[in-house]
Amino acid sequence: YLGGKIGAWTVPVGDTEQTVEHGFHAFFRQYYNLNEFLDRLGIRKDFSAIEDYLILHSDLHPQSYGDVDTVPALNIVDLGRRGFYRWRDVIRKQTRERLDSFVRFDMERTYEAFDSIPFGRYCDEADLPPELRLSFRTFARAFFSDEADLSTADVLRAFHFYYLSHDHGLIYDYPAGDYETTLLAPIRAHLEEHGVDLRMGSPVSRIETGESKRFQIGHEEYDWVVLAADIPGMQAIIEGSEWLQEADPDFVGKMLALRTSHGYAVWRIWVNRDVRSGLPTFINVDRKRVLDSVTLYHRVTDEASAWVEVNGGAVLELHSYALPRDIDGDEELRAVFLEELYHYFPELQGLCISNEVLQVRRDFPAFAPGQHALRPTAESPIQGLLMAGDWVRLPYPMTHMEAAFVSGLLCANAVFRELGLREETIFTVAPRGLLRPKPLSAPRAAPQMQ
Repeated sequence: YLGGKIGAWTVPVGDTEQTVEHGFHAFFRQYYNLNEFLDRLGIRKDFSAIEDYLILHSDLHPQSYGDVDTVPALNIVDLGRRGFYRWRDVIRKQTRERLDSFVRFDMERTYEAFDSIPFGRYCDEADLPPELRLSFRTFARAFFSDEADLSTADVLRAFHFYYLSHDHGLIYDYPAGDYETTLLAPIRAHLEEHGVDLRMGSPVSRIETGESKRFQIGHEEYDWVVLAADIPGMQAIIEGSEWLQEADPDFVGKMLALRTSHGYAVWRIWVNRDVRSGLPTFINVDRKRVLDSVTLYHRVTDEASAWVEVNGGAVLELHSYALPRDIDGDEELRAVFLEELYHYFPELQGLCISNEVLQVRRDFPAFAPGQHALRPTAESPIQGLLMAGDWVRLPYPMTHMEAAFVSGLLCANAVFRELGLREETIFTVAPRGLLRPKPLSAPRAAPQMQ
């Protein structure tokens, strides 16, 4: 199937088929470059806005970001007004000094100072109040990792990108339908209209040097190759391309030292009961052991909605962003998922599951301490070999889908530059924090941004 982490495929559900994906994706409004591309294709006009950014907790009041002020600086103050923290808890010296780094974000200085520090240690040293620790803990799991295996610099970058660098808040949009219909079909049509040859089911195991051009794959030669696989796929191709080891052993060593994060799980279930009213379509929960979020998929796709119309109940998608290593197989995972689902949604107690799709994957990049220095830029040291994906190092404070898309734009710009063509403009949020520190050195030239 086409699409990588936004890929979609069909599965049998009773006497019909339904489309499933890797999991629910949020298209935040500061995904300026990705959203501009989707707008060009007329795709986002059918998106829906999430009703609220909600976090449920066992012992604390639910945390809602839906009505929090969206203006940078004011959004921090407003969190205090709404009980996310008390001023006396954050003005203590050790807490204040740690939190100060959030508003002094700088790509170079932040990584130099904080990339070696696990985020769990950073939070412990900051002695955060429980409400604020909950927010950070939930936010950090969006990197598919536990706090102990997550770079503080990457969290600071992400918090800057998602909350402190624009006035969109945490409200986002999502495709109002399955990804094959709403995303992939129009993208596929657009690519084919522009002469792209999509070769599905054509595995690539290595890149070879060409005779008349730089590279050869199979029996065809190319001037440029964009390696846009996930980390395991990229590493398999790099290892299979023996000449690369001789051409640049340092580059190859760094690529093979990159790793993926904890495994993650997505469990789509068709059940005979629905959740209580008044909840948004996507709900974060404070994980007890595995459950991080729940998506009410019968509110998202026509297929799931039609199934509920006939059968009653709900179609739910349960997410675990960082699977504990002590989970003993799929059956224990299912049991713990349900136990924690009942904890937050007691109205579902005793539900019956008529259909299910369980995915356990290990393909998300690790944003662990020290990994940043290993990451390649879009232009590798091998002329013509370009790198794209959410694991590529960018000169801008971006993450997730926007980072993956922009890495592709940088690859395209490298080709355009060599051909003497106009480069694509890249848009970014504010590149530095509200209180910018003095730069460590003279600023370096970067690709265009506005």
